[in-house]
Amino acid sequence: MQTNNLLDLRRLGLLLKEEMSLQYLRYLLGLGVVFGGLFMIWWINAAGIFSTEKQQLEEFHYIWFAVILLCGGAFFSSLAFVHFGAKTSRLFYLNLPASNFEKYTAKWLITGLIYPLAIWVVYLIFSWLANKVNIQYTEGTPFAQLPAFGETTWLFMRIYFVSQTIFLAGAVFFHRYAIFKTAFSLMLVQIFLMLFVYLCARIIFPEMFEGWTAPASPNQVYQITDTFKDFVNNRLEQVLEYVFWLALAPIMLVIGFFKLTEKEV
Repeated sequence: MQTNNLLDLRRLGLLLKEEMSLQYLRYLLGLGVVFGGLFMIWWINAAGIFSTEKQQLEEFHYIWFAVILLCGGAFFSSLAFVHFGAKTSRLFYLNLPASNFEKYTAKWLITGLIYPLAIWVVYLIFSWLANKVNIQYTEGTPFAQLPAFGETTWLFMRIYFVSQTIFLAGAVFFHRYAIFKTAFSLMLVQIFLMLFVYLCARIIFPEMFEGWTAPASPNQVYQITDTFKDFVNNRLEQVLEYVFWLALAPIMLVIGFFKLTEKEV
């Protein structure tokens, strides 16, 4: 396949332009609802309606920024391929004069890059305005703003960049109620992994178990080597972090892309 048949920046730009021209009112309305909702929540907390004494909530920004970014992003990404919900819109989308790679890239750019940047900007504006209002009505008491490039802020952004790819792939797999089906699938995967670890433990340490439980530590049954102990105690967590940060997102993007390719066959 020629390169321009797989990725043409002009076609990709047209896809993004079409998406934004068709959905920009919905996007702007959603951002307005987010901004208004944040301001109402902050005002309720600032007025002390739910607390006996008026106080500043230091964790306010981190809690609500995480909720809107991660939970809202999961919902937004799950609607990326809403075209597949109806036969006519599905046929129209699959027959657009663009490659699968361009279609998937356009959706990823919107959900994986544009959305978090938009939420980041909106939240910074909100925190700045809330601080100004708080100073005006509380005799100069400031309301801590969200650190634009703070460590926790960037951590939430990095978590979103990874977790968003899961729900984007889920949007390709599930045509309706994608967010719920994706979350349920994640739960099934977690249960499967727990059962897999349990079965491996029963095979490797059979004498440790009495029935379904394991009352004894494997150290009391087998002489585990110091190398294995060091790996479990000091390196296993680091390996899992590398898998999450470096491998999970590419794997999910590849899975979602090939699933989209199957839909056009």
